[in-house]
This record gives sequence, structure tokens and C-alpha cells, in this order.
Amino acid sequence: MNVLRLSVSSYRRSQRYLEGGPGHFFMYLLARFRVVRSIVVWIYSLRNTTALSAAGPTFVEHVDVDGAARCISEDGFFSGLRLQPDAVEELLTFSDLAPCFGDGRRDRPFLYADRANAEQQYGETFKLGRYNHALLASPLLQALSRDAQLLAIARKYLQTEPVLIGVRMWWSFVGPADKDEQMKSAQGFHYDIDGYRGLTFFFYLTNVGLSNGPHVYVRGTHVKKAWKHVVSLYKGRSDDEINQSYGLERQVVSCGPAGSGFAEDIFGFHKGLHPESGDRLIVQLRYGLRDYGTGRND
Repeated sequence: MNVLRLSVSSYRRSQRYLEGGPGHFFMYLLARFRVVRSIVVWIYSLRNTTALSAAGPTFVEHVDVDGAARCISEDGFFSGLRLQPDAVEELLTFSDLAPCFGDGRRDRPFLYADRANAEQQYGETFKLGRYNHALLASPLLQALSRDAQLLAIARKYLQTEPVLIGVRMWWSFVGPADKDEQMKSAQGFHYDIDGYRGLTFFFYLTNVGLSNGPHVYVRGTHVKKAWKHVVSLYKGRSDDEINQSYGLERQVVSCGPAGSGFAEDIFGFHKGLHPESGDRLIVQLRYGLRDYGTGRND
């Protein structure tokens, strides 16, 4: 029964890669192999590209670009990013005024302050409150996606001009959730294939401690995974399997105050822990060599 469920889940997860055409499909199959990824990155690094516009003030406090890119290359992860306080306040105001959607469903809109009433109205308990199309709705997110500091880090790591794949903003809610529900909410270990190389920036908009659903990353798994994890269509794994395969010492747990952030290659194993006390609000910006449509509806 578990094998059947896993097969059905793997098929459903791979379906969206079949809908994007041959390039998307072959990327999904081949981008998991390190040698292929390296060759494609090298090819892209030879291209002449026009830099994305980065005019205007930066919303991120100063960071060593070369050092950040070096950490990401070695570990797949870099901490120490921080949004300017004004940017945090503006995004928090946006989160209060804009509707979010229960578990991302378009027919479940509600304001964050009205979550309890919305759950009663819809007869459901939401695990997530996602701001669908946040990039279109927030001028600050549009500006942040062109931020000079973020683009410089992405450009250095990708070795070519970064392409914006998507921007997401969502709440992770406190409440009961079993293992299957946590995995559906990206609260179980998994990796993502957005392209042959990608870089994602995360920023907390609420204070995040150990009980507020901090993000966890497994260092080094962006370049080297167990063979069974490379060839399997199923990209999610249990805590026990990750612990046995890579060890607890390689897991980076990211806690910090509102505005703190980090960058990572999400081809490495990662997850967000399920909040036990205090909802978590986070922003994610993803860049790659090419947009295959994995960030649609952001």
C-alpha cells in the first residue's frame, strides 16, 4: 500500500514537468546529475547577457558578495542577510491588508486577522496562508526582486545574469498536522529542481525561534546526495532517512528576528519545521539560469 501511494505521489509530482514541454521535462530528468548541471552552468557562463535593472536603493543591508557566493558554492547555504527595517514594516503592512489564501487555494481567501472566522466559515483548518500573486500586488516585492545586493550574489553564484523564477510570501500556521500534512506544506525534508542551477533567498518577517518553524538546510547536499536520492522521482525524505544518510551535524537550523534572511541552493535537502507556537511569515525569491515555469502563480 505504501509503495502504491508513493508511486501515485511521484507521478503527480512529475506531471507538472510534463506540461512545460520537452525542455522542461528533460531538465527535470537530467538536472539531478552533477555532471550535467556543471556542463549547463558552464555553457550559460559563456553567454553575453544584459544585466537586470538594479536601479534605486537597496533594501538589504550590506553583505560581502564574494563571501556569500563562496559559502553557497561550498555548503549550499549562506546566512547573515538582513532586510532594512522599513522594508520589513512595509511587507508586514501588506500582509495585514492583502488577502491570503488557505493552503494556497484560490477559493479560500481571507485576511490574516480573520483566520479563525475563515476557518469556521470554510469548515477547514489551514496549515498555510499563501499570498497568491504577491509579486504583482506588492511594489516593494517587485523592487526587492531587482535589489542590487541580491542580484549581485545570484549573478556570482549562477555565473551568468540571473533570471527571476518567482516570488512567494506565506504564513505557516500553528496547529495540529500529521507527517503527510507537514510534507504537503514543505515541512518535511525535500529538494527542488527549478533548473540546472538556482538560488533562493528567504527573509523572515516575524521573529523565528526554535518553536516558530525555523528553516533547516542540509549542508553539501546541493552537490552530493546518496545515489538513491538522485535517481528517485520522489524528492521528499523522512527525518530518519536524512539523519542516517547525512548526519545531524550537517543540518543548519535558521533562527532569527524579523528581517533576518539567508540564501541557499534548494537543490539541497531542506524543510521548514512546523510551528509549535507563533505563526511564521516568510518571503522567498528564486532565481535561475532560465524560467521553466516552476514559479507560476507566484
